[in-house]
Amino acid sequence: MFSAGLFLVNLLILYYAFLLEYIALNVGIVFLPDDVDQALGELGLLSDPALGLYRLESEGGEPVDAYWD
Repeated sequence: MFSAGLFLVNLLILYYAFLLEYIALNVGIVFLPDDVDQALGELGLLSDPALGLYRLESEGGEPVDAYWD
């Protein structure tokens, strides 16, 4: 019975560890810097395709002209 209790405690610890990791990753993506955001967009890892339409602030932050032409 003791080993079954330890097993359940281990399952709960793993569950909460993965839950916290999932939350941290999702919140962390919101606060990524622009250069990391652009790199992820180029790799196709961002779920918001509109983020790829804008240049970095150093380039003016305007929509890409080729997209509209």
